Amino acid sequence: MKKINKLLVLSLFLVILIVLCKKILVFKSINYSFIIDGQKVKIKEEYNNDNYYVEINTNKNIYPFRIYDNLNKKRKIVKNIYLYEDKSIECVLPIINSNLYSDVICYKDGIIYDYHTIKGDNPKLDEFVSNISIYDISIFKNKFDNFDSIGMIKYNTSFKSKNIVALTTYKGLIINNSEVNLFEKDIYDNKISAFINKYYIVADYDGNFSFNYFYIVNLETKEVTKLKSKEDISYDSYIQGIVDNKLYLYDRDNQNQYEIDIVQNKINTVSNENHIKYYNNKKWEKLVKSKANKEVYFNYDTLDNNFSSYDYVKETSNNYYLFKKDGIYYKLYSVDKKNINIYKFIIDVPITNIFFNKNYLYYIYKDKLYYYSDNMGFKTILEDSELEFNDTIKYYVY
Repeated sequence: MKKINKLLVLSLFLVILIVLCKKILVFKSINYSFIIDGQKVKIKEEYNNDNYYVEINTNKNIYPFRIYDNLNKKRKIVKNIYLYEDKSIECVLPIINSNLYSDVICYKDGIIYDYHTIKGDNPKLDEFVSNISIYDISIFKNKFDNFDSIGMIKYNTSFKSKNIVALTTYKGLIINNSEVNLFEKDIYDNKISAFINKYYIVADYDGNFSFNYFYIVNLETKEVTKLKSKEDISYDSYIQGIVDNKLYLYDRDNQNQYEIDIVQNKINTVSNENHIKYYNNKKWEKLVKSKANKEVYFNYDTLDNNFSSYDYVKETSNNYYLFKKDGIYYKLYSVDKKNINIYKFIIDVPITNIFFNKNYLYYIYKDKLYYYSDNMGFKTILEDSELEFNDTIKYYVY
């Protein structure tokens, strides 16, 4: 009997060891290479929970990019590389598991470009790309000729995304072309609202001067619940920020600061007689209430001076996004945190109020909501005349 128990313990230990080894191998950085036109091209590959970080090194230039797909956690995902080079430019096109996950990536004048942003600048490059049978530049064109309508909103039916796209309306919310009505009357100024992870939270706007509960909408299920407050909250309130998935709201009429925890389904008063909590550069501080009455928003700015020459910088978990004013537009660049010395040009944009989600970006300009990705290019998602005139309309991507 003791011998059987020992065998069971040993078997269990071996199973655990095998599982741990597999996990270590999955997340380990690996290196491999190809011989392309007599040239050795090196690949560095890392898997990071929800994405692959890949560097292609031609010994002349390094091309970093990410793939936000787990690909069943396979390794050595680059199966082939197309390589073009002349005196002015070098380009690579990685083939991932027989599919395209990026545009042709080009290195020119110290900057990386997607081919569709420089098409026509180099006739020989254009000819080379046109002969790649797997490549189709038409996928990068912005088409808005097929659409469905919800009221006055026109949705691009050609737009395909794995993400949930939500847009606030005067009655509530639209989630991926489905309406979720929350209010009995049209609400034109719903500033007390926010998106937190997979949830949308908004004050009950059917009252006159105050409210005592929030609507919470699950973006995945479209289920609506209510979160009740023990006391009335004035409509003369504003959202100061979101920290650790908790929303912080300041009521100017009653001079109270609330911490709203959607996960725990709680509303806590966190201010005292003289002070409120203030989040400043990853630290909590005390702030006198008189300052909060003039609207004080949390400070999330944690950037250093690496990009001081740029007009505006945004940070995500994997990237920095840099805005450089150029006439009436901004040139938008991305820098991967794995290699902050390589800059990639993304697109010319008219504004800096952009929502970044993985390798996608979204923004509203005039009456349209736009989308951009490395492997799909620039697309119009929807058109709504109200977007141009009401800056309280919010959108979110999850």
